[in-house]
Amino acid sequence: MTEPSAGPQPVAETSRPEAAEELAQIRASVVEVLDEQADLRRTHELMVGAPGHDPQLHELLTAELGLLGLVVPEHLGGLGLDVPAATAVIEELGARLVPGALATSLAAILAARALGPSAEPLLARVVAEQLTLASALAEDGAGWDLEQTATRATGTGDEWALTGTKTLVAGAEAARVVLVTARDGGGELGVYAVDLAADGVDVQTHMTLDQTRRLSTVHLREAAATRVDAPGGEGARVLLDHVRAMLALESAAAARACLDLTVEYLKIREQFGRPIGSFQALKHRCADLAVAVAGARATVDHLVTTLHTGAATRSHDAALAKLVCTDTLMTVAAEAIQLHGGIGFTFEHDAHLFFKRAKSAQLLAGSPATVRAEVAALAGL
Repeated sequence: MTEPSAGPQPVAETSRPEAAEELAQIRASVVEVLDEQADLRRTHELMVGAPGHDPQLHELLTAELGLLGLVVPEHLGGLGLDVPAATAVIEELGARLVPGALATSLAAILAARALGPSAEPLLARVVAEQLTLASALAEDGAGWDLEQTATRATGTGDEWALTGTKTLVAGAEAARVVLVTARDGGGELGVYAVDLAADGVDVQTHMTLDQTRRLSTVHLREAAATRVDAPGGEGARVLLDHVRAMLALESAAAARACLDLTVEYLKIREQFGRPIGSFQALKHRCADLAVAVAGARATVDHLVTTLHTGAATRSHDAALAKLVCTDTLMTVAAEAIQLHGGIGFTFEHDAHLFFKRAKSAQLLAGSPATVRAEVAALAGL
């Protein structure tokens, strides 16, 4: 049988000698808080409540632990840590299916950091105002295809106005600023920051299959915006890559947690006078799942290294990791329901939380078929 792990492990070394120790301390602090206040029983309670998340937990993680400023450069008021610091937090949140906007915020912050100097004013605001962010890319009819983006940006310099509708926006119900992909008058695609409390912005939040992650439709009608990427760049692609990276990180960690949950059950559930986990057929099924989880782990390890080093393969690696890790989570979650027997088929059981998150993650940022075709194209196949 596979032994339960101690949780997701650090994924990439950084350039500074003290970075590994800092990363371990950050992870330990986050784990301590989440273990006390964000178990799966709490998730069951939060996902059916009015806000859909725990504002007090969010305040503790952001204001007290300073997680929003982890990777914001020091000259902008942040801690100036490297990419693995943020990805480690995303993993821990994903392993526990924590509802809220912190994971989506960290992904958007990582994307903004990758955009360079043009996004520095926004990053400074993130720290000074404790801004939570969301990313808005999908549209009706276009899905996640950036080439079909129809939202329009009018203006110049620091003054822009956006008009359009964005769908499937994760974390918008708890965010204060949304990063929106839109086209200017010349047809150039860019990334713009919009305050969700601004005039001309309407957010409609929906309860979906995955109750642990609510999705919103954001309507923009001449909403004031600030461009956060440099003209002529690939800011929209950077944003999409980081959304996919977040889904991959969360899914790999959730797959590990779901497998651990299943293994623990097989150790205590008895049939014919002995734990069912001792039956060879179930051992083989768990071994296959452990191999799949290890593959997902290796995939995100490579992705984090890519994001950290700024490798040119970022888009390919993010798409591939999203595909591999979300599919792995779906496989593990579906097997978990089966291996838990009758209790696994009840909607109240934790296995269903992982199953629904898996399906949501598979479809967000591009369906499996779409992403698979994209990976092939990026690989030149």
